[in-house]
Amino acid sequence: MSFTKHVANSLESLYNGEPWIGVTFKEHLIRIDADKAVKRFQDSNCIWQIVNHLIYWHQRVERYMHNEAPEQDGDLPDFYLPDNHGPDNWHGTIQRLEHSFTSIVKSVRSFPEAELFDVFPGTDNTAIYYLQGLTDHDSYHLGQIVLLHRYA
Repeated sequence: MSFTKHVANSLESLYNGEPWIGVTFKEHLIRIDADKAVKRFQDSNCIWQIVNHLIYWHQRVERYMHNEAPEQDGDLPDFYLPDNHGPDNWHGTIQRLEHSFTSIVKSVRSFPEAELFDVFPGTDNTAIYYLQGLTDHDSYHLGQIVLLHRYA
């Protein structure tokens, strides 16, 4: 199996599969309502902010992969927390996360293996750095979500 296929499979598994870590985004986020999504543990980011942070980085890495500007008009800021903490808005954020996973997995799966060690334009890092980073980053934040949910 190629590296890009492995990363794509790992990301799919973290979202709604059977990852080695034994927990997925979908199984946890489905149990979190809007009120719990904004709860903080001391001065931590809340779950809603973490979810938007994941979306932000999926979008950014995907844009690097397509040689597009990483930030564009209309983008939400990193760790964004909307003023409207209602259930419909939370549900919309969860749908955006699912879309971001679907989109980044598709882009990673089709990324040319020959370009893995090329530096992404506008960055100091190689493609493999960002692609491997996606799984590390998402796993880390999934752990945060699980803990915040437990103590919310």
